[in-house]
Amino acid sequence: MLSVAVVGSGPSGVYTAQALLQQSRVPDVRVHVLDRLPTPYGLVRYGVAPDHEKIKSLQNSLRAVLEDERVTFVGNVGVGGPEGVSPARLAELYHAVVYCVGASADRPLAVPGESLPGSYSATRFVSWYSAHPDIGADPFARDALDARSAVVIGVGNVAVDVARILARGADELRATDVPRAALSALESSRVRDVHIVGRRGPSQARFTTKELRELGALPGARVVVDPAELALDPAYAAPDGLPGALPLPAVVRRNLEVLRGWSAGGVQAGGGGG
Repeated sequence: MLSVAVVGSGPSGVYTAQALLQQSRVPDVRVHVLDRLPTPYGLVRYGVAPDHEKIKSLQNSLRAVLEDERVTFVGNVGVGGPEGVSPARLAELYHAVVYCVGASADRPLAVPGESLPGSYSATRFVSWYSAHPDIGADPFARDALDARSAVVIGVGNVAVDVARILARGADELRATDVPRAALSALESSRVRDVHIVGRRGPSQARFTTKELRELGALPGARVVVDPAELALDPAYAAPDGLPGALPLPAVVRRNLEVLRGWSAGGVQAGGGGG
């Protein structure tokens, strides 16, 4: 019998366990999926925004793998560190050990003022509205939501998620699995202006067009894009690609099209601010 430990129970860890079950050369395999947290599914549980229920439903297919009789999920097991199981010990207990873990700490921006009050990492904010065990009922968000204007630094899907949650009304999130404490804080939020700031232009942004368009569909929110700032990106004026360069990827062209439409007249859904 082949005994394998998979460290990490997010999608990559569960799919690794599934691949081990499906291989035919060694039909008799047993897999232990280990995780530091008490519950499985990693970022699908603790990283996907609560209003993205379709993506969160991926847990159903992951659950089917963990419910296989040849797979055992073991939570509250740290690996490495002074209190965790050592990698050497795991190597003694199993024929193979597969590590399927991501970064567990933030990467600082190294910009002046980063440590000032009112500056929070996206990891902390996302963990808060996802009820991550490491955050719990962290009161920091009540201070953050007491501001009238918020700035989100970054132009990826996480930045769009944070901006969307800040701009959404609590009533829109009430039917989701957002924790009660977060819902209560968002209900009393004073944030009315949300700015998304990136160091590079829209052609280098890493958000998907679907996530970007969701901002324009928020009830009671208005999207404002300054055309002068878009024009600073050479690719903005050349949607088919710069002369002598490769054509822009399809997702970049679609993003530019959305931003171009917003800059021409803005987008307003249902009136109000946000």
